[in-house]
Amino acid sequence: MPSKTRLLGILAVAAAIVAGCSSSPSQPASSGSGQAGKKYSVVLSNNYMGNEWRPQMENAAKAVAESPEYSGVVDLQIRNVDIQPSLQIASLQAIIRQKPDAILVDAASPTALNPTLEQACAAGIKVIAFDQVADTPCAYKLPQDYAAEAADMVNWLGTVLHGKGNILMDTGLPGIPISTTFVDVWKKTLAEKYPDIKVVGTYSSQYAPGPELQGVSQQLAANTRIDGILSGGYISSQIAAFQKAGRTPVPATGLDVNGNMQECERLQLPCFYIGAPSFVGGMAVEHAVKVLTGQDVPKSQVYWSTNYVSTAGNVEFAHQQQVEVIKEGTSYFANGDASLVTPLTYGPAALTAAAVLGR
Repeated sequence: MPSKTRLLGILAVAAAIVAGCSSSPSQPASSGSGQAGKKYSVVLSNNYMGNEWRPQMENAAKAVAESPEYSGVVDLQIRNVDIQPSLQIASLQAIIRQKPDAILVDAASPTALNPTLEQACAAGIKVIAFDQVADTPCAYKLPQDYAAEAADMVNWLGTVLHGKGNILMDTGLPGIPISTTFVDVWKKTLAEKYPDIKVVGTYSSQYAPGPELQGVSQQLAANTRIDGILSGGYISSQIAAFQKAGRTPVPATGLDVNGNMQECERLQLPCFYIGAPSFVGGMAVEHAVKVLTGQDVPKSQVYWSTNYVSTAGNVEFAHQQQVEVIKEGTSYFANGDASLVTPLTYGPAALTAAAVLGR
């Protein structure tokens, strides 16, 4: 038998082993997509709230962040500023001082924000640029191929108009990447492929219904003949302007918003809709979590590459991206809210109209 002293030592060691085996870990088990017990601070920096797309993009981000899969993983905050790059830069500098884990940025400029975003990257903050992306190499990017979209829009309209006629051109929101690309591609393609299509007027829709209505109305007053419209905005506002002027609406391009589709179907009007789903806000949240948890994520990944046409606009034309006729219940809702940007949801994210509309 061991001595009393030795027995007490053995019992003490055994007690320590038992205590060590039964104690809880210092951090709780992993939840959702995050590391063990980690909740990531993510800030979304947005530069514009003047249309229906931006609030729906933010609501999609909130819906994903608050979903069962991500609610224990992501603490999402949103910072909104006006369109000027200087204001977004100042806001980003304040965000960097907060030292979040990631910044999601819909950029007011492809270049002006780069030095500030590079400061964020240098501070160890992951940067996800989406929709209107910044050029900085340190950011992960979820862009769209605006050049391909623009080419498909102008080639569709050129085909519908049989290569001739007078058109209006929407300059969008001058200075931002999508507007610059659209106008450059439109002008180049018209000059090279459709010399008999003349741009008789331009206006700035700001990708919002009111400015589009006003801009088209002014051009109708100045031009007795308009055969088509190149725009990335609101065909429903274009139609309203034509009807107010007592004139017949013309084939047009615009955003994939439900009201545009409803009006074109009602009038059996040839229309082309650029695919720009607002659910990219939710995709950006998911992308940030993947980056933060060390998953293999491409540095740049086009988030959507499908465009749509109305029933009457279903023509054969040279296109670079996928083109689909609108479909009830997915890309179009005949009795749905006119402001809803479609398609509504993607992949595993069960987004609803109520969620993205903030209702």
